[in-house]
Amino acid sequence: MTVKTMIAKKPKGKRREVAPLEPIDPQDGEKMKALSTDRHRAFVRAMYQVKPGHGAAVRAAKLAGFGTPQSSPQSMATIASRLTHDPRVQEAFAEQDQLYVRASAPRTIHALSALIENPASKDHARGIAMVLDRMHPTETVVKVDHKHDVTPSAKETAELLQRIAELSEKFSVRRPAPLVIDHDAAETETQALQ
Repeated sequence: MTVKTMIAKKPKGKRREVAPLEPIDPQDGEKMKALSTDRHRAFVRAMYQVKPGHGAAVRAAKLAGFGTPQSSPQSMATIASRLTHDPRVQEAFAEQDQLYVRASAPRTIHALSALIENPASKDHARGIAMVLDRMHPTETVVKVDHKHDVTPSAKETAELLQRIAELSEKFSVRRPAPLVIDHDAAETETQALQ
């Protein structure tokens, strides 16, 4: 006897009744409504139901009602190619993609939780880092304090003028007469005496 057969199964009791869900009427988005026919909308939906891979668009086109039973494989491939390259159909694909991604959020969160709660997983640390980066993004604060004084001091000005005078004498360059600011000499003497 195996261990499984030795363990007696618990008798099933009466199951609780599950409250019926209120019916949900799915609404097509703007891009799906913009498609010209119901067959185009059925083609977009069928692309998410058929097995992906080579010939998926042809199978979706047949499911949506395109072609006839006598349509050749080349004819169906042409129909499928035209449908998948139609800009309106591509916009409807993008709209449906968003719906499917949003619908997978509960499963994604469950899988991420299982990853984080399993320390033996090789991606355990990466999962934790990913969650922390989204919950508490890293902030970098940089404080730059820059001061630059461009006013020359009186000493530097005097040294510069002295060096100009030395170089002028060394190379026999005639310096222009100093620029005199307009003033009244008598007024300056009066101010100096006070």
